[in-house]
Amino acid sequence: MKKLGNISHISNRGRIIVRSNQTPGFGLAVFLKNKKRIGTISDVFGPTKEPYISIKISAKNSKNIEYRVGETLYVSKKSNKKWGRRKRRKN
Repeated sequence: MKKLGNISHISNRGRIIVRSNQTPGFGLAVFLKNKKRIGTISDVFGPTKEPYISIKISAKNSKNIEYRVGETLYVSKKSNKKWGRRKRRKN
């Protein structure tokens, strides 16, 4: 896992906003220090060198998230989602 950044604040829509020094891909899983999954990356916005990252919180982790402001988050190295169409197998 790679360090993503620290939690800056919680948005009005209940998403976690993180300030980072890298631009990760959409749909990557985001974890806490104890390797507990907290959500997925849903949006990247702001300046190119230090973008803000919006994280959609998993339903399990939606309680008491405002107390986690300042914690460091980590991102997985590969995407969990498969984009595109599957190729049909010819028999």
